[in-house]
Amino acid sequence: MKKVIKYLSLVIIGIALGILANRNREYLINAQFIRDHLHFRKVLSDKNNIVNAPKVMVCLTFGQSNAGNYGNGKYTCRNDVYNYYKGELYKAEEPLLGPDGGGSSVWTRVADMLIDSGLYDKVVIVPCAIGGTSVKCWSEGYCKDKLIKTLDYLRNDKIKLTHIFWDQGETDNVDNTSTNEYKGRLKEVIKIIRDMNFDAPFYTSISSYFPYNNENLNGIDQGIVKAQEEVIKEVANVKRGPNTDSLNLAYYRADAVHFTEKGLDELAKKWFESIRQNNR
Repeated sequence: MKKVIKYLSLVIIGIALGILANRNREYLINAQFIRDHLHFRKVLSDKNNIVNAPKVMVCLTFGQSNAGNYGNGKYTCRNDVYNYYKGELYKAEEPLLGPDGGGSSVWTRVADMLIDSGLYDKVVIVPCAIGGTSVKCWSEGYCKDKLIKTLDYLRNDKIKLTHIFWDQGETDNVDNTSTNEYKGRLKEVIKIIRDMNFDAPFYTSISSYFPYNNENLNGIDQGIVKAQEEVIKEVANVKRGPNTDSLNLAYYRADAVHFTEKGLDELAKKWFESIRQNNR
């Protein structure tokens, strides 16, 4: 009887673990769990000196996959570039800690360009993008929860952001989100950040290109583009980021959606130029 009970207990535990794993399969498959909990990266002990140094950029980067770790290839920083994650500071290393995806981001390239140009001596990246997410998720869903938790860590450490970078819109193209709905929800995302007393310039990219599951000309949703443009005009301290829709040639996009190494290089140049122009 004891053997039967033991066997049934193991079966029940196995079923429960199977259900849990299935519900979180993307989290496990793309190695996000490992990067969150078993990354073995060295925590830097001089966090306060770094984030409070002169000529330091501290940037929040978020949105969907092209703001996360979905680019091709491997990139190694050549300058003082850091990754802030859950209250700890690390040397920046791809894939960055915080967003999902197992590849490379654009942000390490942007950081090196900014330091090489002399605009900054150090760059601290605070990434929290989630692939395949809508603006609605960031205004009221689990993405909003992640955003607030990320900002809470910064507040607890008394770290001020100098820049905020938003790159999102492809999912809303597929979802056929209206111009007014997208604009209202993006304004709500900005309000969430402002209500937590982060007043850094908010840069929104012009992003909607998705070549599948929609009938928009060249895969670009002009309604989403219009919403992003209007937010830039209507909301204080919102800046124009790059037009990522313009990088839609095959050698820029590995799977017609996410960026090749050449695509990341070009996207980084566009982000750098947007930042440089606004820093004037």
